[in-house]
Amino acid sequence: MVEGEKGIITEEFEENSRWSLMKLKRKSTFFVFNILIPMVLLSFLNVLTFVLPVSSGERASYAVTVFLSLAVFLTIVASEIPKNFNTISIVSVYMTAMLALSTATVVTYLLELRLASRDKDTDSIGSGYTAIYRIARICQCRLDGKSRIATEVG
Repeated sequence: MVEGEKGIITEEFEENSRWSLMKLKRKSTFFVFNILIPMVLLSFLNVLTFVLPVSSGERASYAVTVFLSLAVFLTIVASEIPKNFNTISIVSVYMTAMLALSTATVVTYLLELRLASRDKDTDSIGSGYTAIYRIARICQCRLDGKSRIATEVG
C-alpha cells in the first residue's frame, strides 16, 4: 500500500471499466448506451400502441409485449444500479412510472376494444363507460378553459 498526495493506492490495483479510481468519477457511457437509450426507446414504443388500428387483434398483443419488455428491463436495470437504501435512483422511478403507464395503456386498449366490438344496434354503452366519458369531458373542458359540461354520450 502506497500513501501519497492523491490518496492510497494498493499494489493490486486494476483498471475498472466503470470507474476511474483517482477521480472517483463514474464513466457514464456504459449507462447511457445500455440503460438510458433502450429505456427511452421502450417508452416510445409504448406510445406507438395507439397507432395500430383498433380492429386488428395485434394491438393487445403488442401492448402486452411492450409491458413485459419494460418489466424485464426493469429487473435488468435494478441489478445494474448500485444498491443504496437511503435514496431511490431516478432511473428506477422512471422505469416504474413507465411500467404504470404501460399498464394503463393495456387497460385503456382493452376498454376501447370492448366498445369498438359491441353491436351498436343491440348493445348499449354501460354506465361505467358513460361515467368515465363524462369525467374525461369535464377534465377536457377545464383544460380548454371552457365552463360547459358535456351531458350527451354518443
